[in-house]
Order: sequence, then structure tokens, then C-alpha cells
Amino acid sequence: MTRQRTPRLRVAVAGVGSFAQRVLIPGLCASDLAEVVAVFGPTPAKTQDVADRNAIPLAFSDYEAMLDQASPDAVVIATPNDIHLSMALAAAQRGMHILCEKPLGIDLAQATQMHDRAAVAGVRTAVNFTYRSTTSFRHLRHIIRSGQIGELRHFTITFHQDIRANPLAPLGFRMMRERGGGSLLDVGIHMIDTVRWLAGEFRSVAGTASTVVRTRPTSDGKLGEVTADDTASFVANMNSGASGIIQVSQVAFGRSGFRRIELFGSGGSALMEEERNQSTAMKVAGAGTTGLHDEPTPEGVHVAFEDFPRVHAERMLRSMAGMPPEHGDDPWPTFADGLIAHRVVDAVEKSATTGIRIDIP
Repeated sequence: MTRQRTPRLRVAVAGVGSFAQRVLIPGLCASDLAEVVAVFGPTPAKTQDVADRNAIPLAFSDYEAMLDQASPDAVVIATPNDIHLSMALAAAQRGMHILCEKPLGIDLAQATQMHDRAAVAGVRTAVNFTYRSTTSFRHLRHIIRSGQIGELRHFTITFHQDIRANPLAPLGFRMMRERGGGSLLDVGIHMIDTVRWLAGEFRSVAGTASTVVRTRPTSDGKLGEVTADDTASFVANMNSGASGIIQVSQVAFGRSGFRRIELFGSGGSALMEEERNQSTAMKVAGAGTTGLHDEPTPEGVHVAFEDFPRVHAERMLRSMAGMPPEHGDDPWPTFADGLIAHRVVDAVEKSATTGIRIDIP
């Protein structure tokens, strides 16, 4: 009996930024599940160059013209946060499935609108929560699912970057709250999704967010106001009864991408620590033991660095195509998950303003 080949999704990509060029576009082009038919970018010459280098047949500087003329099955939105909403609504109106970069929008209201319109249109959705595809985070999920450390009781998560530590770093859209920026929406939302993946749903949060560097140089040689947080910390209480502390910073000198996650359960604990261009440490401890010992990566969890773009893209593509996950993976996050993550961000921001604990709906 001949095995029937799964039809490939015809995909259009909106955005030619660094991550799109390094991961999303190469991953989509390498996958047998997708045919990349068009790419959109605001600068025609740059967009055409990206199209040429990846053998993408069509390049556009008009997003809606791309949707109408290329007529893809699905669109990948990898643009600045403040235009996610309009792009998602245009795709949903045309019945196209949507893969959107995190965060969904600049605030909870936009995320709600994106979720609701996609649901009414009946299109499938996905959110680019990248860390769900990395070896280290998948290993932590394996430890939780296997029951190796028992029932999770509490956790600590740290994510530090230095990309905004230098006060002379120019003002960009991720430093403007009105454009959807800030450490909470940039990297904090990744860790919020990670907590949901590992520990279940949030019940309440109490936290703070601050802007350490308040003005930065602009392209015209003047100083512009930084309106988004560059560091945030909050305490989380989960529906399961577990509690945790999450801290994110983009003004941490010497940290190019430092992540440390500690999980403490009823039968043991786990520690993951990684920094860009350094080996990841994964350690566990059992009940009644002293100290933590190295934990080898189990079979089926490791994702090779050179194959990461394709593997990551295919996890999202399977969700977009309505296919079940492979190899016992969890279902990929949809707009519903992105909306819940926005609710947590919104609650942390309200807590930082009011000084009180905020319940999560």
C-alpha cells in the first residue's frame, strides 16, 4: 500500500528581520510540509534579496497585495509588534491560517481581538514560542512529565540579557510600550509560556517593572523617551498550588542570553542553566540525596543546532495544517495560549502600577 503524501501548506512570510532570516524562513524552506510562495518586507531591495537567497518566487512591499496575489494557505507574521493586529485580521478575513510571532499584539485588548477574529473565521493559529522547541526546555518538560521530581512545588526563573544595558544603545520599537516593547513582552512572555508549559495555569501574580534607562539616542541625533520596562520581577501563584519567582532583564551587563530555571518538586529537583555560545548545564537531585548531578539528555528530546530551524518550523506547521504532534510532543501553542500569556503580562503591569496582587481570569 502506497503511503499518501501530506499536501504542503502554501505559506507567505511577512517580515525579513534577523530571526525571520536566521530561523523562520530557512526552516520553512527546508520543510517538506511547506512551500514558501511569497515574502513581504517594507524595503523592496532587501526583501527581493531575501527572496532570491531562499528561492522564494514572489517578493512584495505591500502586505495585502501579497495575500491577494500569492493567495497562500497560511501566513507567518514576523514583523514589529504594533502591526501584528492589522496583519492578522487581514489574513483571518481571507480565511488564511496564521502563525504569529510573540507577543500577539501590543496589549491585552489587541491580543483578545486577534484571538476572537481568528476563532470566528475558523482559521488555525500558532504563536512562535521558540523555546518549546529547544533541547534544554524540552528536557525540562520531559523531567516534569516523567514524574522524576514528583509534584512541582516551587520554581525560580531568570532570563538576563545585555542588549539594552548600554545607555547609548539607540531607541528601538522594543523600548516603546506603545509599539509593544519592553522586557515583559519581549522575553518575559516567553518565560510565562514556559511556566504554563511546566507548571500549569497562573492563579495570581504580584510584581514590579521598571525602566532603568529612561532616554536613548534617536536616528535624528536627539534623545527619545523610553516608555517600556527594561527589567521586571514577579511572584506567581499557580492553580496547582505551586509558586514561583520570575525575573527578566535586558540591562544585565555581561549576559548575552542567560537563562536559569530551577524546579523543586515533592520527589526531587532540576536545574537548567544556559548562556549563549556556552554548553547547557542540566542537573537533577532525588529525594534524600546531597547535591545535584548531571542529567543526560534522553533520546527523542535533543534537537541539533543545525537542524533547529526545520524542526521548529515543522512543529508549528503541523499545528497549522491540523496534523497531530509527532513523537509524543505537546500540541503547539495557539492564539488561545498567546492570549493567556498576555493576560499574565497585563496582570504583572497592573500589579507594578497598583502595588497589589492581581488575579488571573
